[in-house]
Amino acid sequence: MRRIVKSLTTCTAAGMLFAAGANGTVCQSRQDGQCLPRKSKYGGAARNTGEEPDTQCRAWSFETRTTRNVGHNHFRERGPRKVSSAAQAQRMTSPACPPGLGEGGRGATFRGSQEIPMDRISSAHPRLLVGEFGFSVLKRNAASPEGKAFKARLLHDAELLLGYPPQPRKMEGRRLLSASRNVLYRINTLAAAWLLSGERKYADRAIREMTNAAGYSDWNPSHYLDVGEMTLALSIGYDWLYELLTPDERSLIERAIVDKGLKPSYQGKQWWITGSNNWNPVCHAGMVAGALAVVDLEPALAEKTVRRALENLPRSMKAGYAPNGAYPEGPMYWGYGTEFTAVLLAMLDAAFGEDFGLAAQPGFSVTGDFIQATTGPSGQPFNYADCNTRRGASFAMIYLAKKFGRSDWFDAVERKLFADVAAARPKSVERGGNRLLPLALLYLDIPAESGRPPLSYYSGDGSIVPIGILRSDHTSKAAWVGLKAGSPAGPHGHMDGGSFVFESEGRRWAVDLGMENYTKIEATRFQLWDGSREGDRWKLFRLGPASHNILRIDGAPQNVEGNAKITKFAADSAEMDLTSLYAPAARKVTRAAALLPGRALRLSDRLTGLRPNARITWQMCTRAEAEALPDGSLKLRYGKQELLIRKNVPGSWSIVPAELLRDPLESANPGAGMVSFTVPAPESGNVELEVTLTPL
Repeated sequence: MRRIVKSLTTCTAAGMLFAAGANGTVCQSRQDGQCLPRKSKYGGAARNTGEEPDTQCRAWSFETRTTRNVGHNHFRERGPRKVSSAAQAQRMTSPACPPGLGEGGRGATFRGSQEIPMDRISSAHPRLLVGEFGFSVLKRNAASPEGKAFKARLLHDAELLLGYPPQPRKMEGRRLLSASRNVLYRINTLAAAWLLSGERKYADRAIREMTNAAGYSDWNPSHYLDVGEMTLALSIGYDWLYELLTPDERSLIERAIVDKGLKPSYQGKQWWITGSNNWNPVCHAGMVAGALAVVDLEPALAEKTVRRALENLPRSMKAGYAPNGAYPEGPMYWGYGTEFTAVLLAMLDAAFGEDFGLAAQPGFSVTGDFIQATTGPSGQPFNYADCNTRRGASFAMIYLAKKFGRSDWFDAVERKLFADVAAARPKSVERGGNRLLPLALLYLDIPAESGRPPLSYYSGDGSIVPIGILRSDHTSKAAWVGLKAGSPAGPHGHMDGGSFVFESEGRRWAVDLGMENYTKIEATRFQLWDGSREGDRWKLFRLGPASHNILRIDGAPQNVEGNAKITKFAADSAEMDLTSLYAPAARKVTRAAALLPGRALRLSDRLTGLRPNARITWQMCTRAEAEALPDGSLKLRYGKQELLIRKNVPGSWSIVPAELLRDPLESANPGAGMVSFTVPAPESGNVELEVTLTPL
């Protein structure tokens, strides 16, 4: 519902920001002391419902959370949390208050029969992501210390972009996605550079990029992510640069948004509409952007498109965040799905003054805890599933921290990620960059003090892919372990049930090699997406069982249909039931992990019901130099830093370079190797393994 405020100078209301004149008319500005009525999209002054707004932007101060343990929903000390502060609210009064942040989805969940208040959409441009006060927030945030640094990076990139030709329609395999992403990066960067500098050359170059992409034969609707990102790109550019476009340029871009973006989404079977993975928010965000941009021309299509998104986005949000914010596709795809979920909510907030309850979906308001916890002290992510080995600065974290008042999400790692990207001066940006980060200037508000990550994190009972994080302390040398249960059949899944990654003393000793290159593998004989029990996916070194830190029974793969669970979780220990991944080769399989004094880790594996003489292999991937010692232990070495691995069973260690274990068609893994030992099952069929990893 519309929120009305009483005066322009105290307007800090969530959602679209208004002032109200003495006669109750909703105002968009004041000029010479007069209230100027804000027109609705379809003419006439917007109606004052008489409702009182929340007149404070959410602010924060610092207090400490104590340990909470309810069932398995366990979190340990996490530092600063948000509380309301009248002083902070006063400092953030309009127009400094960012557009459309609201209070994080206070409204009820959207119902299919609910009327969508399309008359709230502004009749003027800009209307995407920015509210009634336009780009004043962008410019204010760019004046902060962090904003100034990032503005300099934006202008550097924009200057480089002036020298490149527009992005050609270049397919990579079956995808146009790289081209779409590059166009989105270029338009966001150039448009922001124009707004921050006032130099028309940046706007002209953005318009040239837009008209070129509008002239593509199509945006590759057979792979709709490509269309979603391209539609978002042209919609933002069209909206933000509207006043600079000629009538012919407007017409060209409008028709492209409608004919190459929106209308194809209603043709054929588009599975992503009701999907539960990252495709859902990416594609719906692009379609909603297009709908809001051209609602003047296609009001019925726009209303239908917004409604479709409101009805279906909860599917991906429920699968992606419930109950405690963990993303089943891993941290990298958290970045993809959540970035576009955040963009979509920000557009709804700015256009309608509410997000229709989407932000209240279970787990979404705490999903920053997940990405913060799964980032190790080294700054590397817990890269399970299809995930790369690095994190970057995130529009989503900046937006969500603002929306939910979680300044504690700006811990030392998050601050460094943003500072690093702001300080970088790449020699070339021809192939793109962080395409949504320019939008972060609308929400950038980094607190003076750093927050602290949670010392333990559990995805919660009922999460699709259960994970757990244990951390010894808040220093950069902390012991930190990530544990993964779940199924190989999970979204973007690997055969890694029961796997772990481990850091201590600033080094990652147990690693996950991460994802494969989709386009490269799809061009080979391998069927990358064949995840059946004998499918090619599990023959790939990085994705199958051979590279992961798991148990093997007689060298067999894990059961694709198996589904491991986290059955116990405490502040410094956890246990997983892996039985279904190995049945019928074992009656029961569990793995327990515990942090020990000295920033060490103990792993305890229990297997029962084994065939006598079955061969049980304990394996781990590492990038450290490995040396087997005469006493049966293993020493790992990174320069002067060493780690000792001890086991409770006799036998020698195997040390094999990863390059000897992959097919030549697969990606190289320089410096990586597999360390393992194998023991036979006794006549009892029961095996107990205990392995400790201790920094020296």
